[in-house]
Amino acid sequence: MRNILKLVCLILITIGIIPKEVQAASFKDLTDDTLMTEIHYLVEQDIVKGYSNQLFKPNDYVTKAQVAVMLTRALGLNTINIENPHYQDVTPANPYYKEIAAVQNKGIFAAAQTFNPDVPITRGEMAIVLNRAFQLKGSDPYYFTDVTEQTRGYKEILTLAHNHLVRGYEGGAFKPNDPVTRAHFSAFLARALTLSKPNLLKDPAFVYTYAHYSLSDNKRYTLSYQYEQHDGKNDVWTVKNVSTGQSLADELLYAHDRAYGQAIASDANTHYDLYMELPLRIGVILHEDDPGVTAGERVTVKSTNSTVQAGEVQYTGVIIVEKRSKFSDVIKTYYFVDDVGLIKELHNDIVVFELLTRTMK
Repeated sequence: MRNILKLVCLILITIGIIPKEVQAASFKDLTDDTLMTEIHYLVEQDIVKGYSNQLFKPNDYVTKAQVAVMLTRALGLNTINIENPHYQDVTPANPYYKEIAAVQNKGIFAAAQTFNPDVPITRGEMAIVLNRAFQLKGSDPYYFTDVTEQTRGYKEILTLAHNHLVRGYEGGAFKPNDPVTRAHFSAFLARALTLSKPNLLKDPAFVYTYAHYSLSDNKRYTLSYQYEQHDGKNDVWTVKNVSTGQSLADELLYAHDRAYGQAIASDANTHYDLYMELPLRIGVILHEDDPGVTAGERVTVKSTNSTVQAGEVQYTGVIIVEKRSKFSDVIKTYYFVDDVGLIKELHNDIVVFELLTRTMK
C-alpha cells in the first residue's frame, strides 16, 4: 500500500511540474549539431526542457513569455513578493505572471502598457534583453549588412557580436526583425551564461612539469617547460625532456586582449595548432566551413566551468576545448585553467599531456 501511495504521489508531482514538457538528454529533431552543446547545457541546468517523444521543436518561435520563464530560471530571479508590472495584457491569472513580473522588476523588459506575452521575440529585441540581463560590455566597429544606427537594438547587437554570442547569417546579415527560434535563443542564452575571458597563458614565474605520453614511440616521458623570452609576438617556452636530457622544439604561446594561440616552433608551421578568439563561451567557436588556414577544423568549447583532476591537483573553473578535423580521426581535447594555462591534453581517449607540478623559479 505504501509503495502504491508513493507511485501515486510521484505521478501527481510529475504532472504538476511538467504537464507538457519533459527533459531529454537527446532530441530526435535536432539536426543542427552546431547548437547541441548549448541546448544540452540549458537542459542540464533545468532552464529549458524538451517535449514528449524526445522532441525539442528547435524551429518553433520563442515567445516573450517563454523568454521571461527561461531568464527567470537562468538568473535565479525571485518570484515571491514581486511587484505588479502593470501590463494590461498580463494579469495574475496568466500562468507566466510571476516570471514576467520578475524580469520586468529586474529591468530586463521595460515598463509599458502591454507585454504581448504570446508574440515571438525578434532577434533585435533579443539582443536588448540579453544585454540588460547580463550587463554585457564592449563593441567592435563590426557591422552587419542589415544593421545600422537606426536599427532598434543597434548597440546591443554589436555588443553581442563583440562577445561572440552571435555570428549572423551567410552574407553578413543579422536579420534583426526576424523572430527567434527556440534553438537559436537557447544557444544565445547558454553562451551568455557561460561567457568567460580567461588568461590561458602559462605563468612565466613558474617552471611547468608535464607527464607526456608519446604516440610516436608509445613511451612515457617527463617534460619541463621554462619561460625564455617574448619574441615580440609570442611567449617562448623552452622544452626539455627530463627523462632523456634532450632539448625539444620551443613552445610558442600567443595572447592579447582578443585571442589566444599555441604552436610548436618549427619552420614547417604555417599557423597556430590551436587558435581561439576571446572571450570564450560554450559551443562551436570555429566551424569547419569557415575560410582561412583553419578550414576543415571545428573547435568547440564544451565547458567554461568544469572540475578536472591533473596530477595530484583538482582544478575548478576548467575550460574544456575540443578540436576536430575533416582530415584526421584524432579528436583533441584541451583543459585550461585561468592564470595557469594548459593542465591536460587528450588525443581521443589517451592523455598525452598532464600537468604534474608548477615550481617557482
